[in-house]
Amino acid sequence: MTEERKSYLERRRSGISSAKIATFIVMVGLILSKGSGFIRDIVVSHRFDSTYRDAFTLAFTIPDLFYNLIIGGAVYSSIAPYMSGSLAVHEEKRGVRTISIFISVISVVMIVVCVLGTVFSGPLYQLYAMNKSKITPETLELAASASKLLFPQIFFMMLAALSMAILNAYRRFNQTALAPFLYNVFVILAIYFLAGNSEHKLMLTTGGILIASVIYFLYQYIIGFDKLKQFRFLFIPSDKEFHKLLRRALPIMFSTSVVQINVIVLNYFAGDFGEGVIYALRNASTIWQIPYGIFTVAISTIMTPNIAASFEAKRYKDTSEYLSNSLRSALFIALPCAGFMAVMSTDVVKAIYQWSSNYTDENASAAAVFLVGYCFAIITHSVVHLYNQAFNSIGRTKIPLLAGCIGLISNPLVCILLKGLGLGPISLTIAYSVTSVLQMLVLLFVYKRDKAIAPHNVFGSILKSIICMLIMCIVVFLIDMFIPGTGSKITQLLIISVKGLVAVIFYFGFAFLFKMDEATYWVKWVKNKVMRKRS
Repeated sequence: MTEERKSYLERRRSGISSAKIATFIVMVGLILSKGSGFIRDIVVSHRFDSTYRDAFTLAFTIPDLFYNLIIGGAVYSSIAPYMSGSLAVHEEKRGVRTISIFISVISVVMIVVCVLGTVFSGPLYQLYAMNKSKITPETLELAASASKLLFPQIFFMMLAALSMAILNAYRRFNQTALAPFLYNVFVILAIYFLAGNSEHKLMLTTGGILIASVIYFLYQYIIGFDKLKQFRFLFIPSDKEFHKLLRRALPIMFSTSVVQINVIVLNYFAGDFGEGVIYALRNASTIWQIPYGIFTVAISTIMTPNIAASFEAKRYKDTSEYLSNSLRSALFIALPCAGFMAVMSTDVVKAIYQWSSNYTDENASAAAVFLVGYCFAIITHSVVHLYNQAFNSIGRTKIPLLAGCIGLISNPLVCILLKGLGLGPISLTIAYSVTSVLQMLVLLFVYKRDKAIAPHNVFGSILKSIICMLIMCIVVFLIDMFIPGTGSKITQLLIISVKGLVAVIFYFGFAFLFKMDEATYWVKWVKNKVMRKRS
């Protein structure tokens, strides 16, 4: 082996190791963020009754749709790769100028949208009444009023997301990791001290959340001031380099907004199943996104700038390696999480949300039904997200848009079909999972056509993970038959903790037996560190 080849392999191993450590840091931040998010939902169930919970939940849907439609997904999926690519080829000034123009133009657009959304919130929320659902007029009116303060909130969320994308392009993951957790803390404080069962208190709560978004942005700007101060207001929409970035960003804007549109579609159909169902659907959605939002998002956060930089520098083997490692790592975690939640759905919901008599066994059962339907999406949506980010990183943003359009069409059609078959509420989340399968198949088929950057050695790892998951599920199911999760709250938590520990032991035990890298990497890393210190 030549010295050049040895040097290349050493750099690649070092890069992959650094990426895994950075992923771990981001993962810790996301765990704190998700954990505080659950506390937020628990506080919501304490401070609002059923009508106000549904109104509070609905109030976010349309502002979030506009956020995702205009900027949400485009921020990280276009800004971070573009800036990373500019840095990789030593053209930082070009990247700073182009992104400054992008931020300036999109900020003006977002201000206009926030004003229009605030003024016309009433007619927008009447769209939910078009199917004569069981969502009451009072709930819709309350949601429309609360959204008036959530439209301005999305402007500051946009600025915070832009700041995070730029800092991550500079590999400042450790500084941005805790920002979402900080935002959730202030949201929890707003809900706890301001929420109550009146329109006035609901408005005070959303006003507090608006203030939390301002703090979220200011925190990012202050910690990254040395990098962010380079960016200026440059309103030059005719700039050619800006057009190039915009052509990459527009498909991302539309494809990522599909997720929020599908949430609105599910809420639209959920209204047919009675009061409280929207909140149950929200609970299930929040739970299934724990593994997705912590592990898959953390992995993709690190993967995105790395793939963009390696592809821009024409290091195609590295591009393939980053996606391969990301897929194996994400699915290694997603599979057991999906299996455990499917087997223990009711116990999981109760452990997280049932902290008082306000959250009944019926509430938990309703959310558990939705959760079972979502479980397959934990796996498939992880693959969809990673492939979307890979396509966006290499500038082929129309492919995720195509997959998103398929999801946009199939989701309501499958909802109607399954409802017609009499499957009940679970038909909504099964439809969501089926939709993500269709999107996944499209992305896999197109990406593998470019053999230079296609992932490799993934199928064997997935097969081993599936075997480990099935063994784990059988063991947990048998334990649950003899030790049901009943009793006091402390007893419930102890029982599900024991079952979770057993699941981890069996899953990782068989993964070690199969000598899977995902199970052995950190053990080897710790051993190497210890040996270096001794030497």
